[in-house]
Amino acid sequence: MSTPNGSHVIGKDALGRGVRDLSLIPWLGMDRKDIEWYPSIDYDKCATCGICFITFGRRVFDFEKQAGKVYVANPYNCMVACQTCANLCPTGAISFPETSYIKTLVARNKVVKKAFEIIKPLLSHNNLDESEVETNPEP
Repeated sequence: MSTPNGSHVIGKDALGRGVRDLSLIPWLGMDRKDIEWYPSIDYDKCATCGICFITFGRRVFDFEKQAGKVYVANPYNCMVACQTCANLCPTGAISFPETSYIKTLVARNKVVKKAFEIIKPLLSHNNLDESEVETNPEP
């Protein structure tokens, strides 16, 4: 099954809802597969509670019955810059790249300016001037 944007359904989440392949959808003009932002699991810390698997509907995580563990099945379905699964993990087994990576990517690709252009029509008046929209990567 395909959707208008070209992504297809890759399966269902833990609640039975259809999940699309989000790796095919660019993120603010960047190919999603060029953005190395997705979780890693430290199995020495993982308690296999399944919170990451049952909570997040993008099917980033899946459960392997034979091995009895959760694994990162669709890394590029992960929401860029989100770390909610790591925040919810009770044992601290989930980690992400340093936030400086994503901040540099945002600055180099003028993501703030692109986001501002998208949201500008929704604002009743301009709350930000152009200097507040520009960003520079951190050294």
